[in-house]
Amino acid sequence: MSRLSPLLLVLAFALSAGASAPIVREAGAIYLSDFGIKPLKLKVLEPAPVYFDTAQTRYAGTLRFPQIVLAEGLDANGLIRVRGNARQGGVVAWISPQFLEPLPAKFAENLRKSEARRNQVEALVAKNEVAIGMTPEEVGRSLGKPQKKSNRADKTGTQQVWEYIKYQLVPQTAYTPVNNQTVITYQSTTNCPGGTLVQNSQGLAANTIYVKVPVGTLTVTFKDNIVESLDQSEGTTTGGQVSVVIPPLNVYW
Repeated sequence: MSRLSPLLLVLAFALSAGASAPIVREAGAIYLSDFGIKPLKLKVLEPAPVYFDTAQTRYAGTLRFPQIVLAEGLDANGLIRVRGNARQGGVVAWISPQFLEPLPAKFAENLRKSEARRNQVEALVAKNEVAIGMTPEEVGRSLGKPQKKSNRADKTGTQQVWEYIKYQLVPQTAYTPVNNQTVITYQSTTNCPGGTLVQNSQGLAANTIYVKVPVGTLTVTFKDNIVESLDQSEGTTTGGQVSVVIPPLNVYW
């Protein structure tokens, strides 16, 4: 029976035990976990080489055949990130799609649309802004917990309404009296001994604080867990134009 070297044993153990390890991200790659999507099960068509990087410069092993692997990501050139069993042990690596059964129709297209949407939403969240088409979870990440929640029903169904009070930090400066002291030191001379003179004078010290002042309200209305409308009172708009993002996609459709 052949024996693996200690280095390969450590590598195999790390790969098999690292199911929940942080993703080492490749530039331009899309990962299903970013959308809460379960890995896609695909059949391996023949023994196939896999690589740790999308440039295919770091060989990771050869996938066993037959088996079903879990597809976890896609790169710009169509390579697929899979989790499966190689001859060298458990592996998470990139593989050419020619060695796997075809992806579902529109899977890659919808995944790329979802990635574009995710980037757009993250940019809005970073600026504490919201858009029509966002989910409650995304709005919460961007604006925090609303001051008020309510439900509204009409002939079209039930809507959930979140209300936010928008604030602005306004500087307020107060002046308080202070006693200023000036110390003057004299050097001794032949005709005059040296010494120190302390002069006192009254003055004012400025103290500026910032106060949160309400400047308007933002009402976010959800229908079917998607932002349907935004109502902003004066003082809450940042440019007068409401942003729109596409709702989350089901990549399998």
